[in-house]
Amino acid sequence: MDALPGATDPKDEAELAGETHAMVRIESAIPSEPTQYDPSSTRDRIPHARFLVTAVLAAVVVMSGTVLAITHPWDPGAFDTKAKTEADTSHAGFPGTVTELQGQEGGSATTEVKSGDDATLEQLQGYYEQLGALATRANENESLFHQVYVDADPQRREDGKDAADALAIEVSNLISAISSANVESGTYVNEQRNLVTLGNWLRNRMDSLCDAWDADVSSDDPSADKDRILASLQNDGGASATDSYRVLFEQNYPAWKPERKGSS
Repeated sequence: MDALPGATDPKDEAELAGETHAMVRIESAIPSEPTQYDPSSTRDRIPHARFLVTAVLAAVVVMSGTVLAITHPWDPGAFDTKAKTEADTSHAGFPGTVTELQGQEGGSATTEVKSGDDATLEQLQGYYEQLGALATRANENESLFHQVYVDADPQRREDGKDAADALAIEVSNLISAISSANVESGTYVNEQRNLVTLGNWLRNRMDSLCDAWDADVSSDDPSADKDRILASLQNDGGASATDSYRVLFEQNYPAWKPERKGSS
């Protein structure tokens, strides 16, 4: 049976309906932005192998250069602070060169260490000898005084006075040195006291002699002022002060020489 004009075949309607409701999916040409959970995104953030190899090689080169600069394998002694030559001590009182320090290898120091009492005794004995030498010079100066105090030449008298003044200063300085000697142990206290006494007698003698020289050089006519000049050498009783102090010194000097004590 022929279809009526304008009528639609049911089969055709079904096909038309299927074409009408089916949606065609269109893919975008622009790639979507990867998310942090996208595996492909993780691969993109991993450094390339070539970059890693280059970085490792650069680090190795830098470290190797640093090690070489510090160790100096071509010159192991570059930073060695030890002496390379023998010390020349010729200007320190020891001629030649020192090749071995004493006390380090072989041998031992043999220098004797003095006790405190031994050092004190040696010091006092030195002062004792100095007192004797100064007393001899005092004798010579007094003899000179008696020779030239009436001399018409004022220069000779001036020279004698200057020598007496200098000698008196030396005696005073020696007395101070003796008084400063270390006798704390008590072993040589008496010896120190005796030397100080000898020094005081010598100084008193020089004081009288210096007074006589002063009176002499201040006189315009020493011959006329003879009695006044010589009075400077006398004590209040009219005796010679220089003689009395000289006798005291000479009588006690030999017996007061410092000697080693048995306990030292």
